[in-house]
Amino acid sequence: MPVDEAQFWALVRAEKWNENIDKYRETGDAALKRKLPAFIFQATFDETTSKAGKAGAWRKQSATQLTGLVVMDIDHVEKPREVFDQWGLGTDEHGFINKDAAGRILLVYITPSGKGLKVVFKADVAVGNLIDNQHAMAKVLGVEVDESCKDASRMSFICKESDILYLNKELFTYENKEFAERYTALYRDGHSQATREDLAMDDTTVANERRDKGQGPVTFCDRDQSLVTPVTAKSFKGVAYSDIIDEWWRQNGGVPQEGERNVKLYQLAVSLRAICDNNRQLLMEIMPRLGLSEEEVRSIVESACKETPKGLSKAMRSVLEGNKNPSEQSEHDIDQWLWDWGEQIERLFDDFPILRDVCKGLKRNQYASALFVSGGFMMTLMTRCRYSFYHRPEELRRLNCEVMVIGDPASGKSFATRLYKLLIAPIIAADRIGKDAINAYREQMKTKGANKEKPKKPKVVVRVHPARTSNAQFIQDMVNAVEEVDGEPMQLHMLTFDTELDNTLSIQKGGSWIDKQSLELKAFHNEEDGQAYSNMDSVIENFCVTWNFIYTGTPLALKAKINERNFGSGLATRLTCIPLPPTNFEMMTRESVVDRESDHRLKEWGEKLDRMKGVLSVEKIVDELYDWTARRMADAKENNSKAEEMLLKRCAYHGLNFAAPFIVMRHWEQMHQDGAYYCGEFETDEVDLKLAELIVNIQYACQRHYFLAMAEKYFDDQMRDVLTTTHRRQKTYDGFNRLPEEFAVDDVMTCFAISNPTVARVKISRLMKDHLIEKTDEFVDNGTTKAIYRKVGAMC
Repeated sequence: MPVDEAQFWALVRAEKWNENIDKYRETGDAALKRKLPAFIFQATFDETTSKAGKAGAWRKQSATQLTGLVVMDIDHVEKPREVFDQWGLGTDEHGFINKDAAGRILLVYITPSGKGLKVVFKADVAVGNLIDNQHAMAKVLGVEVDESCKDASRMSFICKESDILYLNKELFTYENKEFAERYTALYRDGHSQATREDLAMDDTTVANERRDKGQGPVTFCDRDQSLVTPVTAKSFKGVAYSDIIDEWWRQNGGVPQEGERNVKLYQLAVSLRAICDNNRQLLMEIMPRLGLSEEEVRSIVESACKETPKGLSKAMRSVLEGNKNPSEQSEHDIDQWLWDWGEQIERLFDDFPILRDVCKGLKRNQYASALFVSGGFMMTLMTRCRYSFYHRPEELRRLNCEVMVIGDPASGKSFATRLYKLLIAPIIAADRIGKDAINAYREQMKTKGANKEKPKKPKVVVRVHPARTSNAQFIQDMVNAVEEVDGEPMQLHMLTFDTELDNTLSIQKGGSWIDKQSLELKAFHNEEDGQAYSNMDSVIENFCVTWNFIYTGTPLALKAKINERNFGSGLATRLTCIPLPPTNFEMMTRESVVDRESDHRLKEWGEKLDRMKGVLSVEKIVDELYDWTARRMADAKENNSKAEEMLLKRCAYHGLNFAAPFIVMRHWEQMHQDGAYYCGEFETDEVDLKLAELIVNIQYACQRHYFLAMAEKYFDDQMRDVLTTTHRRQKTYDGFNRLPEEFAVDDVMTCFAISNPTVARVKISRLMKDHLIEKTDEFVDNGTTKAIYRKVGAMC
């Protein structure tokens, strides 16, 4: 809102704000400062629309109009009035004492902390942009510049009237149109760094002294030479082309990989040509290269510009309407997460080479699906292995999974079939013997007369079952699949794999293979079940449910499987649901050479893992997953979210189960020096933890994506306080997103609404352990050492 002279004085004289400032100085509680009104002297803002759709003068870079005023902060000043007096801004009988500042400074006041000065002065277009003018004035006053003040939208918290040390009423009417015309467009394009233009600055004492000594013009950029590199401004209606291109990638499947770069770059060029007036030279300047040569990019641009554009394409219109700063993206932007996870998985290829074979032929945003599908198959092969968990550590647990890959029809789910055929080949081959025996028995039964001796039904092991399997047959095979391991009988895992979850649900609605949800629920923890029916085909037996299942299906199938009516069953937290993104009309990469070696490696590892047995040495990973869960549980408690608590409880199991096969393969030589397939001792390390932590983060993010709304409604309904089934942005995520890129403890207290510094430090410790922030610097303030941190990751 615009502020005139009367409003200005009303604000600085307001008793409420004066009390806030006094209390802030007394307690040091930064939250009190954040509640103060604030002025923006450097800019006004064109009317735009907020994310909520409300029109107004919002603080957006693309809407900035510079006023020609500059704000300079001088921090850590113990005696601000004495420093001000040294500047000589007053007058004597000869006029202004400080002639270099005369007529330029319009306002000086003590900041709310009581230990800083705010200086508002007129910009000189000949000196340069905002930060250039600050450097020049800093030399005049003999102080250091706060580089963050180059931001034209930076707010200045108000002061008390008694803290105003100097004010020229020209402040309320001043406008420098020449400065605005020269630098507004550059600022809107994101170029607020210092420049080298016209920095002779003949009006400053320092410049005069340097010129008299023959030292040339002053640049004031020596501390960071990267700041003086000129950048050509490129934008469309105030939006940088680079931002438009980033948004185009985001909406069109992400930055392409090798093999699809030419096609995607051509599509991008066709979309951009309409907003570049078909200007080939401009397109060449803004087009990303992605490793292509200049000639290759020029050829793409020429092809795209052969015809005059007929207005904005649908794709570009969507981009321009949806263009936003990455920091404003929804915390639930699962499409972006898939690309991020794919990049993290790719960085693990060298440490876990099998991942490269697992992800062969897929786009990065499909890597997560491949990781979980292959992990599910591999842990089934390792059915004879066990581990100790932090919950009831005396009980040795099995590697269990219930995986659902969810994507639209024809979204590329066939990769799962490839992994199934190669990895599960040993179990399929072993099953063949049992299936042949049962089929032979049934043939004999058909030929025997009523009075002839019936053949004895063979007891066979068949572990892989299609979705169309009767419960009686399934349970009979599960009870039969027992093998002696370490001198004790062990019931091996059953496996069901189906590429059509929709079909699976349909055939389980009736018949003898009716709904197996009871078995699904008990399979995750191998809970005990039993059966005692009177029909001759049903075994009477108690048994533990050992069953891993992996399905691919559509979002509609998942909704039929897990919905508000049955959410309370607990199946959702047992499931690993991984999204498979749409293909966005893109053809798959055509492979000219069949990679037989990759297929052979997968099959070879399947045979090795199928022979594994013993107890896994993963205690360190379990400990780390315990700490991860504790940190997430603290967040859930802070958010007072029972829904988050529910979704968290089993995440650590997923993290360990899916990571275990890859960790075993990485330490294979260390474990099997004698050529045996028993789990020998091995030491896990930070690389193993990195994989487990990635998996558990993916699991928790996908749980929130698919089931958070249902979980919230489930608990809301219990409290008879029905709210909404949409995702609610939680305080933890909002607080993290509000943190600036660099921050201190005070900022954490403000952004997370924490009043106790000790609690804020605990929050910082949790964020550092999650590798979301890191410590960058320390400084001493009033004898107290304070730390500076910066963000290094995104909370998902």
